[in-house]
Amino acid sequence: PPRMISFNYRGFASRIPKLYIVQSGSMEPAIKTGSVVVSYPSENYVQGDVITFAPNGDSKKLITHRIVFKLYPDGADSPARYITGGDANEDFDTWEIKDEYILGKNILNIPYLGYLANYAKTPYGFLLLVIVPATIIIYEELKSLLNEIRTLLKSGFSKIKSRFKRRKLKIEPEYTASQGENFKDKDKGIPKVSVLLPIFGASIVFLGLTASFFSDIENSIGNLFQAGEWSQAPQGPQPGDVVINELMWMGSTKGASDEWIELRNTTSNTIDISGWQLTKWVTSGTDHEELMFTISAGKSIPPGGFFLIAQFPSGDPGSALNVTPDEISTSVTLSNTALQIRLFVSNWDTGGTLIDTAGNKSTPLAGNHKVSQPKKFYSMERNSTPGDGTISGSWHTANTSVGFDSGEDIENRGTPKSANSPP
Repeated sequence: PPRMISFNYRGFASRIPKLYIVQSGSMEPAIKTGSVVVSYPSENYVQGDVITFAPNGDSKKLITHRIVFKLYPDGADSPARYITGGDANEDFDTWEIKDEYILGKNILNIPYLGYLANYAKTPYGFLLLVIVPATIIIYEELKSLLNEIRTLLKSGFSKIKSRFKRRKLKIEPEYTASQGENFKDKDKGIPKVSVLLPIFGASIVFLGLTASFFSDIENSIGNLFQAGEWSQAPQGPQPGDVVINELMWMGSTKGASDEWIELRNTTSNTIDISGWQLTKWVTSGTDHEELMFTISAGKSIPPGGFFLIAQFPSGDPGSALNVTPDEISTSVTLSNTALQIRLFVSNWDTGGTLIDTAGNKSTPLAGNHKVSQPKKFYSMERNSTPGDGTISGSWHTANTSVGFDSGEDIENRGTPKSANSPP
């Protein structure tokens, strides 16, 4: 029986390099805006690789950034997670990338080709790069074909006429080039390699349709690109505009309930935070996330300013604070064993935008709590470059004391409503 050879097209297609158009400058100077990057799947990705990926598995939003950290949050034998960032960005991206979200590692960068691809998607570009070259080639090929047919017909009629004129039957010699067409004439016309021009034009039209883009949460970004056209940056606060800047998760010398949360506006604009919500991770019963606090109407954070949410007002017997909180609520409770606080614009459970996350549902990533002498109630402070709030590298333990009552500023350390201490 014949041998059957199977061919896994899907597996083969997944190993074909893919091309994407760069549509913002967050990877400059390594990759310029308007370049085309070639991405190829790899078995292993390491720190420093530039990868194209779909954040959270969203294939409609492809991003190309560099791997900044490769993490194993569940142990060395667990699947890796990647923290990414643009070379031109001050901050890291706010997500963790899984292997299955990565389309490939970038192996080649072709500057400026993306501009041509986007132009080819316009009506005039498609006409110039595809329709016109294809029409010229078809016309030249038809003209050449008609010339060959005319030459063959003329040669045929000449042979028939010659046969009738002869009185004796004679076997005619085979038709040769000297009797009919001139083979040199066949070579006239446009070069055959010109057929590649419309093919190239059509291929870059397709490239434009699969364009990826670079993301950036910096305020210097005024616009985001889509294939072939400009659009304004998304309206409203974006992830990273406000960060969870400091957590007093252990309480203070005045009591375990003297907990507070500080937010920081990282932008140069006042941000209205009315109705924003903070959630917490809860381990009682079934592990779950629940609403902790909704910020009151009319609240805002000035440019580069702070917003303090505390259990008690300044001067209360249960508070060591010497600064006035912006919000007071007994619902502010922070876990010492499974800490994760998330900040949302509007309703967290019905599509509100996630602005920032602090902690990763485990023990706090920084801070110091010691109830024996000498006592230590040291807050968990965000680094000046916030980074990803779910990793320890973005946090440090407070080493100075600002904003506490006199006498309470020795065993309590933190900087409520002030710039954080240096790492």
